[in-house]
Parts: sequence; C-alpha cells; structure tokens
Amino acid sequence: MKSRLIAQIFSIAMIAMLGLSSCSNKATEDQMKKLRELDQSRDGLKMDLEHAKGSLADVQGKLAAQDRDLADCQSQTAAVRAGLVNWPNIWPDSADWRVAPPPPPPAAPAKKKRH
Repeated sequence: MKSRLIAQIFSIAMIAMLGLSSCSNKATEDQMKKLRELDQSRDGLKMDLEHAKGSLADVQGKLAAQDRDLADCQSQTAAVRAGLVNWPNIWPDSADWRVAPPPPPPAAPAKKKRH
C-alpha cells in the first residue's frame, strides 16, 4: 500500500510537470504585433496630450490678456459715465480758468451828414 501511494503521488507529480511544462509564457507573433501597435498608439497619444497642453497654455494666456483689456475698458467706461453725470461742467474748477468773452467793439461816433 505504501508503494502504491508513492506510485500514485509520483504519477500525479509527473502529470502535473508535463501539464505545466507544456504551458508557455512566450507571446505569440500576433500578440507581439498587437503590443507594438499599442505602444505606437500610446506614444502618439502622449504627443497629442503634450500638444494639447501647449495649446491650452496659449489659449489661457490670450484669455488673460483679453480679461485685462476688458478690465481696462470697464474702468474707462466708468470714468466716462462719471463725467457724463457732471456734463458740461466736468471739471469742478472750470470757472477759475474760463476766459471771459471779449468786450464788444466800441460804438462808432455818428457822423454828421452835409447837405
């Protein structure tokens, strides 16, 4: 019985070794081709991502410039609106520097008519 148990264990071990040795961890040609295609696709996607990041930075810079221009325009518009409230006396000290109109010309003496 002991020898029969040893023989059974030995035969199970042999079957297991044969079964495991027939499995291969090497990739097939189709699998290798697919891996190469996936690597190329990954590299292309990485390049596309870098390009998109660069474009995003450019667009964000342009947007910031437009925001600054808008803020300048809004402040100028506010200044004009504030000036329109006081129109036509925009400057409070304008009475001090206004030039007086010139005096009217002197009246010419009336000439006597000779008859």
